Amino acid sequence: MITSVERQKKHPDRFSVYHNDQLIIGISVDILIRFDLRKGLKMTSGLYDRISEEEEKNSVKEYFLRLLGRRDHSRGELKRKALNRGCDPEYIERVLQELDQKGTLDDEAFARKFASDKLERQRWGPIKIRAALMGKGISRQTADRILSDLSDDLELKRICVDLALKRTRHFSKEDDDFKRRKKISLYLQQRGFTHTTINGALPDIISRLNG
Repeated sequence: MITSVERQKKHPDRFSVYHNDQLIIGISVDILIRFDLRKGLKMTSGLYDRISEEEEKNSVKEYFLRLLGRRDHSRGELKRKALNRGCDPEYIERVLQELDQKGTLDDEAFARKFASDKLERQRWGPIKIRAALMGKGISRQTADRILSDLSDDLELKRICVDLALKRTRHFSKEDDDFKRRKKISLYLQQRGFTHTTINGALPDIISRLNG
């Protein structure tokens, strides 16, 4: 039987449930209200198991919401972080399904926003963006579709030209045309652009550097 329910001093949104002076379980305010836990209530083994299960599930949910409150995350990122934290895989999946159903999680929207930011602000190329998306649990098919929607060849070539021209002083130090082209190509490859896009942008880059 529950003899007292006390608010925790260090965590005001959590409560400790006692039988005499023995701690039975620590719970969130949500669990306290949902199960109507109070002094005098009989704590059966069945009730304890249900509370423990909901408390662990609630803990996973709160963890996910904290992460999402800091920045957008993909489903795969949340799952990986929760597993690394030692959360039960069953509860992870249940909470992820709940967030999916509520529209809190949307991998397509996450991937589109991520790709757009990396392309427009950080000037990453498609190869680098695709690899980053797949590292976050986004399928290659979804990544390719989003990248196809976000950019075309002309825009990618323009970005390559802009990136190279920002390093005009660096590339102009190389007098040998072949070596200069090679350095520019390597730099743009590291930014994630394809050989086709780079080769298409090189004539304009070299022309402007020489001009």
